[in-house]
Amino acid sequence: MVLQGDGSNSRKYIYAGDVADAFDTILHKGVPGQIYNVDSDDEVSNLELCSKLLKIFKLPYEQKENVEAWVERGQDRPFNDKRYAVDGRKLRELGWRPKTTFEKGLELTVDWYRRYGETWWGDISPALTPFPVIEGHKLVTDQHEELYAFLQRLKAEMEARDVTTRRTESTRSSRGKRWVRRGVSSLLLWHHPK
Repeated sequence: MVLQGDGSNSRKYIYAGDVADAFDTILHKGVPGQIYNVDSDDEVSNLELCSKLLKIFKLPYEQKENVEAWVERGQDRPFNDKRYAVDGRKLRELGWRPKTTFEKGLELTVDWYRRYGETWWGDISPALTPFPVIEGHKLVTDQHEELYAFLQRLKAEMEARDVTTRRTESTRSSRGKRWVRRGVSSLLLWHHPK
């Protein structure tokens, strides 16, 4: 996994199905002209996220050296915020609360990518570089081969550990299931866009 900077930057993550429910609440209960922030209580550092992903992949994650074996440190992006957070009290006053924990949302996201990722998105490895370069309408990077080699190593390690994908049925509302079918809720959204 490529980690920009030292990994101490934190983000408040929220599952996309919960964001869809928040939008629905705003549309049905919100006051026109008001601003509603969609927030979460699940604040996680980027380094913690790496550990949680390794756990889901059934790779060693308990010790710092285990995590460091799978993390490739990259240059931090310029002006990278230390923390993203918003105040969502107004939306919560309308009765909305996130229902999916960070851990469950991450499991569902990884499960979706295991089942559909390659066929849904195609090869996205060129877009996973810390500082992608666009020339015309094409993404150009000199790190593509390194990233591809890392992904192949990760896949081989997971296969060697006989990691199997399992279907996780969501208990989301029908509205949330539509988002899953579109692949949108497979993503964990950040509260503040980059």
